[in-house]
Amino acid sequence: MKTNNLMYVLMGAFIISSCSDNVDGTAGGDENQTRTSEYVASADFDWATSRNVTVSVSSPVKTVVSVYSDKDCTEATLLVGDLLVSPTATSLDMNIPMHCETLYMKYNSVSGKKIQSIDLGTNTRSEIVGVMVSEDCVQPTSEEDAGFRFYHNTGVAMFEDTWPVESGNDNDLNDVVFEYDLKVTECQNEDLLPAQGYKEGLLLTLDVRAKGGRYPTKLGVVLGGLENQYIDEISSRIVLKGGQGTEQELATGTDFAEVREINGQKQYCRVTVDTKGGAPVIMMDGLSDLGDGTNFFQVTPGYVEEGRPMLRAEIRLTGKNRSELEKAVGDAQLAAYRALITDTKRQNFFIVTYDGRETHMKGYKPTYSYTDYDTHSKGLMLDNTTYCNANGFVWGIKVPVGVAHASERVLFADAYPKFKEWVESNGAKNKDWYLYPADGKVIRYW
Repeated sequence: MKTNNLMYVLMGAFIISSCSDNVDGTAGGDENQTRTSEYVASADFDWATSRNVTVSVSSPVKTVVSVYSDKDCTEATLLVGDLLVSPTATSLDMNIPMHCETLYMKYNSVSGKKIQSIDLGTNTRSEIVGVMVSEDCVQPTSEEDAGFRFYHNTGVAMFEDTWPVESGNDNDLNDVVFEYDLKVTECQNEDLLPAQGYKEGLLLTLDVRAKGGRYPTKLGVVLGGLENQYIDEISSRIVLKGGQGTEQELATGTDFAEVREINGQKQYCRVTVDTKGGAPVIMMDGLSDLGDGTNFFQVTPGYVEEGRPMLRAEIRLTGKNRSELEKAVGDAQLAAYRALITDTKRQNFFIVTYDGRETHMKGYKPTYSYTDYDTHSKGLMLDNTTYCNANGFVWGIKVPVGVAHASERVLFADAYPKFKEWVESNGAKNKDWYLYPADGKVIRYW
């Protein structure tokens, strides 16, 4: 929530006036505010911005391919890397941005790197798309060159901090904005497992892009389905991520890392990995030290610091060496890590406000440590649906591409003019709404 130019007058009474659209009370808002619904979404709308597809890939000879969601084949759009394929078809499950109707397969040919398109149309996971790599592909120089497969999923998560009260005319979805990136590595050559199996696992990064509210203190994610028995080691880092792949390491640890100062300035940041509740709960604390209570952090035009490095949490979870596990257990571990990419419903992103309230996306459960959800949400949410009210309003969404976030005090539906119709059509129209921001109403990359 936002509050600017507060005037405090003590004359026997405590009067607060504000020039912002909303008046701060407690986290969750002031119940006396006048709020208008920005949109009405159907109860069964799932807010999905990605979809699953299955592609069956084969090749005249053994070769290595990488699959991307964009023709430029950049690292950000990588879906699966270093996939070893052969004349025997390999079935590949992928989660792709909703608007994608074509994927792009990159491989080595006799004349150098080549890119081959894969036409998807509107196919779904139940409709397998078959593709044959062109005959000019070449074999890898050795089996070790194709020993590992890399799954990738990235995007932007955006939250409002007013839960359980609908944000109304303050819904800019920029109270917390962070980029997420998941890379899962798996060994696809059993001969390499005894020596290299430890490399299997997940590398997760969370980059704090913006904070447009004073209440949020933490952000996090629950990795659904990843049980303790599939985690051998945990390591964490806090870094400053600069441009062109540069970074400054600030702190390292195992299940937690902490820093109190960055380049001589106060900045508390603590990254924790909690596995006591089953699925890992990863939190990044320290949002309170970002920005100020007037212009906030990287959301207000004129107060955005271009080129400023982003605070990053980096967490690595390594699986157990499958060569030492029973086959059924090893297969289950492999499936659990892979599902973090291919089944994005296992990515339970959330934020926490100063009073301990967790805000998750629609249908996701709060963490085991947030025991007051039922009390705070009583009578305000749809029956049997978490974090969604009677208007279908939600407080968080994620988009599987690097979208810009809304400027301060700009309704999200104004920042993305196709957004409202996408919502009210139950996702049938404007599936690519996130590709069309309004000029002057979003904060571009800096």
